[in-house]
Amino acid sequence: MEALILTLFLSAGAAALLIINWRKLHDFPLLHRELDIVRRCCKSEWEWVCRSAVDLTLDPETAQCELVLSGDGKRVRFGELKDVPDNPKRFNHWCCILSRESFTSGRYYWVIQVNEWCTVGVTKESACRKGAFSFTPEQGYWALASHSSRLFAFTDPWTPLPNSLLPRKMGLCLDIGERQVSFYKVESRSHIYTFTGLEFREGERLFPFIYTRAEKDISIVSPKDH
Repeated sequence: MEALILTLFLSAGAAALLIINWRKLHDFPLLHRELDIVRRCCKSEWEWVCRSAVDLTLDPETAQCELVLSGDGKRVRFGELKDVPDNPKRFNHWCCILSRESFTSGRYYWVIQVNEWCTVGVTKESACRKGAFSFTPEQGYWALASHSSRLFAFTDPWTPLPNSLLPRKMGLCLDIGERQVSFYKVESRSHIYTFTGLEFREGERLFPFIYTRAEKDISIVSPKDH
């Protein structure tokens, strides 16, 4: 009888432990909160990133014909189709726009106020801008997408990222010397994702870029407002 009671007691304890572990594995909000803590940048790292802050403006000569750009070049949204002069720099299929500023060396950080349907990142000067293409490193694009409350990196195949890391403000840090670009959730100072081994010609210009299909503005945040 004592052996039976002991066996039942141990079985009940094991079952309870299994239930607790199962609930932990399926408690996605808790896991996401834990991921945020793990990915959160320390103060010294965050200050190091922010010291590279630059102010950007968007280049209307690169804007696809359905994009509406503000007069100050800081905000863009999806709008109505319009006639625009074609040129080699302009996107003619995807709703993309580049910054006026480009970089060939050094480290740079900027912040974008994102919307519910956008892709942001970095592209190289020689990357395709005409027709349909994928925003992958193989095509010369290093980008993260926020689409319909989903966050993912444009790798091949796509890399899904925790929804807890969906930002309102996304920070991007391009380190040309290290050939990498990192993405951050600004409001929690959390690291989201880093592309490494960026492939581009020595001295080739790299541009911040934005894609959007939302009628709500996506905007460049001034460094003083980060």
